[in-house]
Amino acid sequence: MSTDPTARARRVRIAALAAGGVVVLLGATYVAAYAAAGDSVPRSATVAGVSIGGQGHDQAVRTLEEKLGPRATVPVTLTAGDFTVAVAPAEAGLSVDYAATVTATGTGRSWAPGHIWKVLIGGGPTAPVLVVDRAAMDRTTAQVADGGQLDPRNATLAYDDKAQAQIEPGVPGRTIAPAAVEHALTGAFPGTDAAPLDTESIDPEITTEKAEQVRRDWADPAVSGPVTVNAGDAGSFQVTPAMIASSTSFEVQDGNLAPRIDAKRLETATKPAMKQLKGVQEGQDATWQLGSGKPTIVPSKDGRGIARDDLVKALQPVLTTQGDQRRVSVAVTAVPASFTTADAQKADVAGVIGQFTTYFPHADYRNTNLGLVASKINGYVVLPGETFSLNDVVGRRDAASGFADGWVIQGDREVKEVGGGVSQSATTIFNAAFAAGLQDVEHHPHSLWFDRYPPGREATVYYGSLDLRFRNDTDHVVVIEAHRVASTPGTQGSLTVKLWGASPYDKVVTPDPVKSAFVTPGSKTMSGPDCTPQPAFQGFTATFYRAFIKNGVEVKRQNYTWKYSAGDEIKCS
Repeated sequence: MSTDPTARARRVRIAALAAGGVVVLLGATYVAAYAAAGDSVPRSATVAGVSIGGQGHDQAVRTLEEKLGPRATVPVTLTAGDFTVAVAPAEAGLSVDYAATVTATGTGRSWAPGHIWKVLIGGGPTAPVLVVDRAAMDRTTAQVADGGQLDPRNATLAYDDKAQAQIEPGVPGRTIAPAAVEHALTGAFPGTDAAPLDTESIDPEITTEKAEQVRRDWADPAVSGPVTVNAGDAGSFQVTPAMIASSTSFEVQDGNLAPRIDAKRLETATKPAMKQLKGVQEGQDATWQLGSGKPTIVPSKDGRGIARDDLVKALQPVLTTQGDQRRVSVAVTAVPASFTTADAQKADVAGVIGQFTTYFPHADYRNTNLGLVASKINGYVVLPGETFSLNDVVGRRDAASGFADGWVIQGDREVKEVGGGVSQSATTIFNAAFAAGLQDVEHHPHSLWFDRYPPGREATVYYGSLDLRFRNDTDHVVVIEAHRVASTPGTQGSLTVKLWGASPYDKVVTPDPVKSAFVTPGSKTMSGPDCTPQPAFQGFTATFYRAFIKNGVEVKRQNYTWKYSAGDEIKCS
């Protein structure tokens, strides 16, 4: 190798010149790349499927406004099971900040190598930058969450007309958090017209499994055969499975279903069989003849036989046994009337303390079912301190009892079931008791509102789970008068309930309910042989009260609130 100093210096100068040339070339290339990138949107940038790559900032904004603008006004259809609601973005306070969205893609001048590289060959999908009107969003999400809430329905257990224990399965409910509604809306907007809602399932208190356990442990054994009742010298008779079934209901108690034998119904069911006994004489409680002005007393009559409470007490321990163990002994005794003529004479039933009339469109099943209920409750006496139960008094609504198929509400839909329309009876009774100021023990408004009823002040019933009950908390007897006027193809029918008695108040004020927080229903098309068209039902919240006036002063006020679901219009394809 040469060691000439001159040669070495020449080589160093050449290397320096070459390196400088490379630096100059790279710098020139970098400057050219910076100039090419400018303030353009990255080459592969898209927003909600709209390509804006390579465009300048202002041009990209215009492109998004043109392409996304119309899509940003399309309602988003939210669904949760059978619940569907369409939400307009503007109602929810949703809009797009197009300028901020373009900026978010990475537009703008920068000497940063990464930025230049992204603009020239990079980019990709960028989410739109949303603007949310907080008040509008909170209002909308609360309304949707309320409208989509579904209360769980307990499993029920009841005997059919063949004395077979049948279970109506429990149905889980659901809740929807407002945050879940907002998540679905902002995830879909803009450009997607449908999104599912995240929900939380709520188990009913009485699950199908609990009902099945009670059926195995009690309901099936109870009707496994007749129970022989030995009444000593008077003879014997049998309480058949049909008698047991017709007198037994299963009620929610301490988180489970508990059997309850109605002594009055058992007495009625066993009367024909007890007539075989020697020395039996049928008695009768005092009651009132109604329908022609002021009620008139029908005298009581003492009897002789087996006291109904004694019979129930004797039966209960053996109902889950088999064979020869199904035998009991009960004495025949004098059975005085539990409500005597003297009791009736002391009672003050001179005035109507509450009454209500509802009307119904023509349908043969309504005439039948409402007429049956009216005949069963007409003249019924509710003693002071007693609780009236529609399910106990009317009993099972089945074909064997004369009830016809009709429409009932399940969730947010109408379906056909035997006994449909009986809820109108419950509603009429409830409003009469409400106006009378009697204690509301149990009532369940429908999930959908029908305009023939006062909002919130109405009641549905379902034998074995939902009842209509009020307590006579006055010091006087209450006598129920019920009258149904049948409908015809050209006229409405009506049901009127009057409660006769004496009120401790001057009057009970029941102003019309107030509606608020409206929820707009959706529309859906269904198919199949079971599809039935349904009109849309608006959802809303009903608030109402009753005020108790005594000596001209309001002494008590009771406030009530009920939220109605929105029911979708259903079209059948």
